[in-house]
Amino acid sequence: MLEQGRQRVPVNGVELSIEVAGAGPPLLFVTPGWGVNIAAYRGLRPLEQRFTVVWCETRGTGESTAPQDHDYRLSSFTSDAEALRDALGIEAWWLAGHSFGGALVQDYIAHHPDRSLGSILLCTLPAGDPANFEELIARGTARAGEPGCDDALAAFSTVPTTDGEALQLLADIMPLYFRDLDTCHRFLAETDGMSCRVDAMVAESPECIDRRVTDGLLSTIDVPSVVLAASDDFVCSPPRGQIVHHALRGSKFVLVEEAGHFPWFEQPERFWSGLHRAIDSLAL
Repeated sequence: MLEQGRQRVPVNGVELSIEVAGAGPPLLFVTPGWGVNIAAYRGLRPLEQRFTVVWCETRGTGESTAPQDHDYRLSSFTSDAEALRDALGIEAWWLAGHSFGGALVQDYIAHHPDRSLGSILLCTLPAGDPANFEELIARGTARAGEPGCDDALAAFSTVPTTDGEALQLLADIMPLYFRDLDTCHRFLAETDGMSCRVDAMVAESPECIDRRVTDGLLSTIDVPSVVLAASDDFVCSPPRGQIVHHALRGSKFVLVEEAGHFPWFEQPERFWSGLHRAIDSLAL
């Protein structure tokens, strides 16, 4: 039985901030790794009705400490997760992640399939193939003239140097991640307490992601998985999710229509019904 509540767990020279809540089989939910904290994911709390969720802020994020050697490699996130599993005394668990957090999960299940009961990959992209900046700009430009989108696109040229600037950049570009500005503003209001660490924003840099680590590995394992995409996702488009889906044998693909990068917020009924049906249909 996992101890419920907030904890700090030392692993690999850092302390991870976690919160354990819910009932059911254990599930690790990781933040995306590039600095945004767990406050962005309050809307996913219904997972606790099905799983005992270990909400984990990755190294250098939120209340977790930063690595002294500035190591934000994909392999280090995986090593942290495995060390956390061992520290908590969990034999095997489900794993879930959103956006680049889904890439972290892919890397984990590729290297620890025997410790993985299943995976839930939300609006993600292939672990070894991070978002292409030119593609993002092209998709953003296609929304020119929509409320908030021109300013959001212009903000992409900003290079933050402090945590405060990183959080402001996140707020500035957020309109592109939703289908309309009102929903974006409501999301930002309801995720009060969201923070972003500028030092961790290197996690998606090419030098931190060795695509050889995961190329071909996913297709060799058989971990029950759900890959969920959203029709209007600006950063992790449905074709990117399809690549992950086809790489994972037997995975279930869910497309949530009329939603951007946070479909549980824009289309909660479609999101939860689709996700639960997909999990129920897995051959466990």
